[in-house]
Amino acid sequence: MTLPKQKIKILKLYEILSKESDEQRPLSTQYIIDRLKKEGISIERKTLYDDINLLNECGFEIMQVRRKSNMYYVADRNFEIAEIRILLDAVEAASFITKEKTKKLADKIASLAGSYKGEVMKNNIVIFDSTKRDNEQIYYNVATINEAIIAKRKITFKYFKLNASGEKSAMHDGKPYTVNPIATMMNNDNYYLIASGDKYKDAAHYRIDRMENVEINARNITLPVELKNFDPKRNKKQLFSMFSGNMQNVTFEIAPQIVEVIFDKFGANTKLSPYGDKYRFTTEIQISDAFFGWCAGLGSNIEIKSPREVKMQYIQKLKDILSIY
Repeated sequence: MTLPKQKIKILKLYEILSKESDEQRPLSTQYIIDRLKKEGISIERKTLYDDINLLNECGFEIMQVRRKSNMYYVADRNFEIAEIRILLDAVEAASFITKEKTKKLADKIASLAGSYKGEVMKNNIVIFDSTKRDNEQIYYNVATINEAIIAKRKITFKYFKLNASGEKSAMHDGKPYTVNPIATMMNNDNYYLIASGDKYKDAAHYRIDRMENVEINARNITLPVELKNFDPKRNKKQLFSMFSGNMQNVTFEIAPQIVEVIFDKFGANTKLSPYGDKYRFTTEIQISDAFFGWCAGLGSNIEIKSPREVKMQYIQKLKDILSIY
């Protein structure tokens, strides 16, 4: 049923104020009356004042500025401008979001700032040199995964990788995977599902943009004991990629110039102990090729001290790289 325009007057009033006003751009009484008229709603000045008072009584915070005529703006926004700026930049930089979805999402985020500032922010977006993915299903994948995690249900999906021609190559002989979803995580500019299969004790990682036909299964999640207290925040500090590897406590010796690199990776609470003109620390690491690559990138500024088998694995990895040259 379509409501008469006058019945939705106060809703339209708040919509106009929330979209078109802010501290720097308050709206005059006459402007508001004219805008409502364009919506097919006639209103007297006194009625407008009464409606604004009603909105304030209901907690909507319509602020008044006294000039030649009364001016009004919405004081309370859900997000600060700096917060919206960060969200916009993050969306633009995220390669797993397609170009089309990036534009739509940026428009929605910018609108949180109101019409004027939103347009200014969109016009000043820095376009990152990101290679955008082309799987439009990623939004729906994320929605389904989160719904399953909340409902504590398994999910099924098909998974693919790209071959040398850039074409999709089905994994698992094209058969669906059935897993227990645990969490989602961004890592190295990709978005991953962390999950476990019923036959495995360790968590596996799946790129969400490589998943298709994601569906919620009727069966409940059944996690092994080792994963019942899985902490995604702690896990992310230990990971160097989403490729699996054994977790081990590793002791490092580092040069002072990479202290900030260590804090950026493992957190500012990482305990560094002075050792001569260097520092030592121990942390739990997922041992993988990506971890060894990270160490190689820091060159002589970092040394693996223990355990010996990890140190020897790293030495062998360096020898393998040198052998092709």
